Amino acid sequence: MIRLRGLKLSYDTGFSLEVDSLDVRRGEIFAVIGPNGAGKTTLLDAIWGHHSAWCPRPRAGSLSIMGRDAFGGGDRLELRRAMSVVFSQPYLTAGTVADNVALPLRLRGRREPAAVEAALALFRVGHLRGRDARTLSQGESHRTALARAFVTGPRLLLLDEPFGNLDERVREDISRDLRRVVKETGAAAVLVTQHQEGALTLADRLAVMIGGRILQQGEPQEIFARPASREVADFVGVETVVPGRVASRRDNLCAVEAAGRTLMAVSDCAPGDKVFFCLRPEDVSVSLNSDAGGRRNNFPSKIVSVEPWGLEYRVELDCGFPLQAAVTKQLVDGLGLKPGLEVHASFKAVAAHLIKR
Repeated sequence: MIRLRGLKLSYDTGFSLEVDSLDVRRGEIFAVIGPNGAGKTTLLDAIWGHHSAWCPRPRAGSLSIMGRDAFGGGDRLELRRAMSVVFSQPYLTAGTVADNVALPLRLRGRREPAAVEAALALFRVGHLRGRDARTLSQGESHRTALARAFVTGPRLLLLDEPFGNLDERVREDISRDLRRVVKETGAAAVLVTQHQEGALTLADRLAVMIGGRILQQGEPQEIFARPASREVADFVGVETVVPGRVASRRDNLCAVEAAGRTLMAVSDCAPGDKVFFCLRPEDVSVSLNSDAGGRRNNFPSKIVSVEPWGLEYRVELDCGFPLQAAVTKQLVDGLGLKPGLEVHASFKAVAAHLIKR
């Protein structure tokens, strides 16, 4: 559906978009995540707005959409009509829910009540068809916007921070429905967002964009567990990142000298490599005794702080190096975890990840 190679776009603002490669397949949901100002919306605009005067012609590279050169000749209106866009705000018009869903058809000179009913049913808003769109809740408005996007049977759906202003329960519910509809219809979808949880729920694959460049792409679990660079690790929530050096390796088990400690990690790095030792907080266990439960890494530690962190608590530890752990409220209460308490922190070597620096 989308094939991008070596694309370089320069804008009057001074921002530059440089993407080496990106492929989106039919029936796939592809998410681009990154901080504010990373270029996510700019990339989406290049796909959607390739026909516009404000979208510059590329300095290099190519962008193919549904097998057509996006910056070449041909019927660009036909190509655009095969796509739909959903924004962070639903932007519903005055009138009923059914009127809003039918709008793209009316703009094409088509009257297809069956298509409108089918789109309403896809996103479970059929019971709202006669409601004034201005009286809808946020969740209902987003469902209506999605039904409107699908009423024309698009082959490619583009979503720009579509659920950022929804509470978590509603966002997860709508995301499940969107994923189901994309799979049922065989469309492809590209989602750009800075909300990692939404991307993990929805996407088959994702890319991390920072500074106008895609630094890593692949399956979500791989990127979150095995970031390719320090920048990616920082963004996806790898809170323990310690510089060190591989002292030895045996059967892919590396001993890393860092902050005066020896840390064990499973990696193909070679002795002498300078690395960042990376560890996610949910992979760290905290106990009052030294029993590591078979974990190769076990360190006496002192608690620096205990803070609420979503449904869990984040415990900052001093092990000779700073270490972050995510623990349950039950564990905090049961062990009496508090600043100054001496504890033991442990984690498996397979949970650690080394990035060459």
